[in-house]
Amino acid sequence: MDHSEIDIFVLTGELSGDKLGYELLKGLDTVYQIEGAIGPNLSTLNIKKAFSMNCFSVMGFSKIISSLFGIIRSFVKMRNYILKKNPKMVLLIDLPDINLRMAKHLRKKGYKGKIVQVVCPSIWAWRPKRKKTLEKYYDHLLCLFPFEKELFKDSTLPVTCIGHPLSKIVPRNSDPKKNILAIFPGSRKHEVEKLLPSYLKAVEPLTDFAIHISIAKESLRPVIEKITRGKKVILRAPREKEALINEASFALTKNGTINLELALSHLPQVSSYRITPLETIIMKAFPSLYLPHYSLPNILLKKRIIPELVGPFASTKNLAYEIKNLVENPFVLESMESDYKKLSSLLKKFSINDPQETLTSIMD
Repeated sequence: MDHSEIDIFVLTGELSGDKLGYELLKGLDTVYQIEGAIGPNLSTLNIKKAFSMNCFSVMGFSKIISSLFGIIRSFVKMRNYILKKNPKMVLLIDLPDINLRMAKHLRKKGYKGKIVQVVCPSIWAWRPKRKKTLEKYYDHLLCLFPFEKELFKDSTLPVTCIGHPLSKIVPRNSDPKKNILAIFPGSRKHEVEKLLPSYLKAVEPLTDFAIHISIAKESLRPVIEKITRGKKVILRAPREKEALINEASFALTKNGTINLELALSHLPQVSSYRITPLETIIMKAFPSLYLPHYSLPNILLKKRIIPELVGPFASTKNLAYEIKNLVENPFVLESMESDYKKLSSLLKKFSINDPQETLTSIMD
């Protein structure tokens, strides 16, 4: 395994990781030969699509169990491909459980190149002992927030804070004139099927608002059209996402990167994440899985900036209450706007490193 056929193999597992990978590798695609498991954003660069980013795209514990054999097949095929190509660097974006297993397997099979994890695994949540494991298999960790780097101040693993690409977002210029309530149901089919029907039911009482649904990627259009058939809603294409954020008065969204994007844009929102009965059983068996906050805005400011309904609390009734309260209570809006300004200010103060320069230095 002495000859490297490519410089970098990049592994992304969902749309947010693909977007982050784009920010990391744009410009480097003309310098290095890059292949990987990529999505629509990285596909616009000079990068060979060896695998789809959807190889490991499942939602929750129960979906992982039901898709286990497919995941294993994809995993082994990708591992063998990486070993054959022997890149100088394997760039693993997010997907902490899949990526750590990939790093372990590659090392055990004799891979000697650099393995870099992008996005800090949630070691501060319920598996702090994982830090030692990361030190064993990774050469470098690129984190998005300074508080994550602080977790490794006593670690042998090199950690660089590259900042979150969304920190470049500036607030909307003015308050929107249209009565639009935007729904962002997620970028995975299972998310959309699980969340969108409940969202639509929750906003039914808000008859003064036009309901616009953001389609994260075109492959989700058929399932969204099926769920919304016969309902008075407007579907917005992926390319219209930014325009919808600027036009909307309020938003109802899944928990994820979108929370930070909307917060930095200063769009009032309610966030939720539903789990299956099996996941509920698992969380009850491990009480430490319950966290003070789940969405990035709340985590970063260490307070409940936005309403977040998780697990059994993400009922249609609770969603309807929170979105109605957001729409009708000016004090809630004022408080959220004030916290949004604090969040924007906080991210601007972060001292970060240039991601392209960081990757180049690691390669060398």
